[in-house]
Amino acid sequence: MLAIAVSALASGSLAAQTDARTTNSNRNQNGSPTATAPQGHADSSSAYDSQALRFESSWGSGDIIRGSKGEVVGSVGWFRDFDVEKLVRSSPQAAAAARDFRVANFRGSLVSTIGASLVAIGIAVASNNSNNASTPVLIIAGAGGIGWGLQKINSSYASLSRALWWYNRDLSR
Repeated sequence: MLAIAVSALASGSLAAQTDARTTNSNRNQNGSPTATAPQGHADSSSAYDSQALRFESSWGSGDIIRGSKGEVVGSVGWFRDFDVEKLVRSSPQAAAAARDFRVANFRGSLVSTIGASLVAIGIAVASNNSNNASTPVLIIAGAGGIGWGLQKINSSYASLSRALWWYNRDLSR
């Protein structure tokens, strides 16, 4: 029953999308749209499908993938130096967002790594049973650095998402 409802909804939305692109000359005798696409539409659609970019992440790194076939064109993540700006340079807005990604990702990676080091040093000093006043300062400063760095990394991936969106928007269809 659920499968029938889903297929009915899918065919209804497909028909609505197709109706917007067809004219009365593209209809058969009973008034439903035919499957013929406008001249040149299939070529530009397949060109878009082969050039569009997407991002897939997993455990601290991510792959930038081109097209529907899934060709990996680069990997981004902590201290990875992949030139996203060069990849999306055909769109000025995408290039600006890619610059934001590069700057924020580097700063976030650097500061969170320094913060983790400070926390580790603070724990090591505390484990020596020394009553040192620097121990809580190191741990608190390190935790703050980790938090700020992770926030920057998060905003960098938002910039990467915007860069890919602008690039895909500016592709010719």
